[in-house]
Amino acid sequence: MSSLAYNYFLKKTQLDHIVQTGPTDDPYFETIPDNELHFYQRHGAKRRRKLPSFIPEKDLKILESVKTQAYRLDLQLSIAGYRFGWAGIIGLFPWIGDLFALFLALNVLNTAREIEGGLPKILEGEMMFNIALDFGIGLIPFVGDLINIMYKCNSRNFVLLEKHLVHKYGQAHTVPVSTEPEKLEKISEVPPTHPAATHPATTHPVPPPVEHEKKETV
Repeated sequence: MSSLAYNYFLKKTQLDHIVQTGPTDDPYFETIPDNELHFYQRHGAKRRRKLPSFIPEKDLKILESVKTQAYRLDLQLSIAGYRFGWAGIIGLFPWIGDLFALFLALNVLNTAREIEGGLPKILEGEMMFNIALDFGIGLIPFVGDLINIMYKCNSRNFVLLEKHLVHKYGQAHTVPVSTEPEKLEKISEVPPTHPAATHPATTHPVPPPVEHEKKETV
């Protein structure tokens, strides 16, 4: 409902071609499958979405920290179905609130920089663009604050970081066992059509060497 209201507001203010709402899929919660529902839960109930377990522990903790910060700043509060975070409240204070919200968004970015190997320059540029756009729009009185609430720059940056880590570690995680180089080399040593690959080798006893008796000479 809140997303429809946001889109209607953008269309009326002729800003719909400039700013889009936040992530369409909820990056924080997921619908519980029917076969996992408890007796007190209804169809469509949601739970906290788990982060990919194949991400190394260090980067997983960083991703969890970014997720927690982004959720508090963008979506922790709710009034009459409208979800917003503390960044939206802070941004209502002219200039000072915008600067403080900028500081908090940069803090989220600094946390993301701590992943193994750091952030790629392109990814960091995308995150900085989200923060800069959020700050610039927030300087517009009232209208800018409403746009900031729906833009959710911190949640956007969390989604970008998660996609990067999934792409970084997911490829190695999903490699089938049968395609490991060592095992492929062992399999390719004997072709499947070779008789030695399908029939065990048979061994025949080797007769002992025959010793010829030497004739005694007188």
